[in-house]
Amino acid sequence: RRARKPGQAEGHPVPELTTLLAAWGVALLITGVLDAWWLGSMARRFYRRALAPWMAEPVRWLPAVLFYLGYPLALVLLALTPWPEDGTTAAWRSALAGLMAYGTYDLTNLATVRGWPRRLAPVDMAWGTVASAAAGWGAWMVLT
Repeated sequence: RRARKPGQAEGHPVPELTTLLAAWGVALLITGVLDAWWLGSMARRFYRRALAPWMAEPVRWLPAVLFYLGYPLALVLLALTPWPEDGTTAAWRSALAGLMAYGTYDLTNLATVRGWPRRLAPVDMAWGTVASAAAGWGAWMVLT
């Protein structure tokens, strides 16, 4: 018989709602901090040069807020449910979710948007993979 995970009701493979909400909050915080650092300093010029023809000025905040609220929730529900046995599993599941999410955006744009910069996709997909792995692992670590 397997041991019960933190916040997990007896006999249920899915954590309780309070645990899922706490995991979402941690993933939200990690995702927000990492993306603020990435977009604000490390990749700012890269994205601006690559996406200049398509960039909205000023930024449209509602879609950005909806993404930053929804993506960590999807990450928790898809990568951390059922609750992983260990942090490595949490990180790998989260990395895969990030690769697929960012890959959907980048590869669809490569396929459908005339002139979409090819160099953007691998950088953005790698970032989504790493940031998602960190957010999923961090949520797992804090709540385990």
